[in-house]
Amino acid sequence: MSERSTPQQEPISDSPWFWLYLFATVALILLISFQGKLDIRQANIERQHQARQLAHPADEITNQTPVAVSSPGDTLIGWNYLVVVLGVLVAVGWIRLWYVRFRVFGKETPETSTPR
Repeated sequence: MSERSTPQQEPISDSPWFWLYLFATVALILLISFQGKLDIRQANIERQHQARQLAHPADEITNQTPVAVSSPGDTLIGWNYLVVVLGVLVAVGWIRLWYVRFRVFGKETPETSTPR
């Protein structure tokens, strides 16, 4: 009886693509689940900035009209780009992880392999 040696596959946690996929997925889930609170916080930060701009003495000289005040649904800086970037990172991480880890290449059987 001959023993067939099966190559040991590395643990999945050794792959950087697994960690990219995992962290991007968690970040995307957290961003989507806390988006309401983040919108409120972003609107508060923008309102503070707008108040500082209106209180600046240079505005009195130039007679600039005040801009619309930010609200939680209408902010200058949105979260859409971050959601898209995290979505792309999740897709790239999963595709590379699948390609490197789970894709089945043409495996050689002992009968078809040529001796070296």
